[in-house]
Amino acid sequence: MEKTLTLTIDELLKGKATIIKGETFLETRAYVEPFLEKMSKFTNDFRIKVNTPDQMTIDCEAKDVTFNRVWVQAVMPAEYNFDGHSEVTGLVYGLDTKAPVAKIYRGGINQACTNLCIFNPSFLNVQEIKPSEKLNYRGLTNLLESTDDTKVWIDKLKATPMDCCEQSVNENLGRWVRNCIASSYNSGYGSVKISESLAAKAYKSMFLKKNSPYYVEPKSDTTMFNVYNAFTELITNDNDKDIINKCEKTLLLKDVLCLE
Repeated sequence: MEKTLTLTIDELLKGKATIIKGETFLETRAYVEPFLEKMSKFTNDFRIKVNTPDQMTIDCEAKDVTFNRVWVQAVMPAEYNFDGHSEVTGLVYGLDTKAPVAKIYRGGINQACTNLCIFNPSFLNVQEIKPSEKLNYRGLTNLLESTDDTKVWIDKLKATPMDCCEQSVNENLGRWVRNCIASSYNSGYGSVKISESLAAKAYKSMFLKKNSPYYVEPKSDTTMFNVYNAFTELITNDNDKDIINKCEKTLLLKDVLCLE
């Protein structure tokens, strides 16, 4: 069973090369250093999580650590903030996934709850990781030069009400569950889905759990911004059960919640 760790940059760069299914993959530094160098021109706020195998080798009393899955978020400084959100550019990759893959994305982080939000599929760049080859970072340059529409979407969600009468809630819950079942996101390296149980958990956080930050008082209405965050909370803060597919699941919310 893999363990999830929060690391510093120095700790991350100690990751060793590894062999998976007979294929050799590079040391962590080879994959992440170009990203760190590029983004360090804008920020020094890097948030790093990794998955590492249970086993490790020890040579001369020093541990050799391999990181099979890596998630690095470069959070931009305050001057880039908008509507209670920080702009973020991230790198996530997996060497032990069905197809070794790397993903570069751009979006926002809700400063109140650290929920990730991404609305534009063009803000997710996915590429295959080939054995003994470094990543192609041309996609990162394109992302940084693109116009970010995250604020437009957030403003729209805040301005969109949701009727919380019993009939409307029942209809929406049924629609969300059906859409979870029917919707998937495929970037060319496998299909990603949102479990229908996530819709039920979001419903509970809005209408049953009074201590939830998304709880809606009886006889009150809410906005689609609150609904969206009830869902992204469950995707972003899932105890890091899935650090590889958070971007695709977040993008899928446009289909699940019928956002247009």
